[in-house]
Parts: sequence; structure tokens; C-alpha cells
Amino acid sequence: MIFGFNTDVKHGETVYHVQSEAHPNTHTLQSTVFVQGRCLGKTSSSYADQVALPDFSEAKMHDLLKEQHRKVLEAIREGRVESVISSVAI
Repeated sequence: MIFGFNTDVKHGETVYHVQSEAHPNTHTLQSTVFVQGRCLGKTSSSYADQVALPDFSEAKMHDLLKEQHRKVLEAIREGRVESVISSVAI
């Protein structure tokens, strides 16, 4: 099962859409930030080092994704979206 979150968050007059999803096959969590349908950038993290731990589960993966999503939303609210995403070439 692939977990994901989609949230709209406003900073100033700009509404950002944040889409976060887990990619279990590659042990990667990815959050992508959009404005008016245009991708501004994304951030990815690996949880591969945690998969072998005895207490690792889909619930743990879900919690890691939720935390990453929350950090991106927080950065946007604080006006520092550039600090958490890598720009996407147009």
C-alpha cells in the first residue's frame, strides 16, 4: 500500500499544494510542492536504513512520511519553502 498526504497551505497571497507519498519499492519518501499546478520543487528522504530494524512497519513508514510532510508545511508557513525543497528545472 502507498501512503500519501495532500495539503493546501497559504503563505501571504500564495497557496501552495504539498503532495507527499511513500515509495516502498525504493524505500523513499517524497514531498512535492506546487503552486497553481506548477511544480516548484521536491524533497526526498530514504528510510532504507530503518527497514531492517525489528520494529519497522508500514505504520512507522507512515509516521516518517507524516513528519516529513509536516516539516514542509511548517517551512511554507514560515516563508522558507526554499530551505526544504530542491528546485525543479523547467
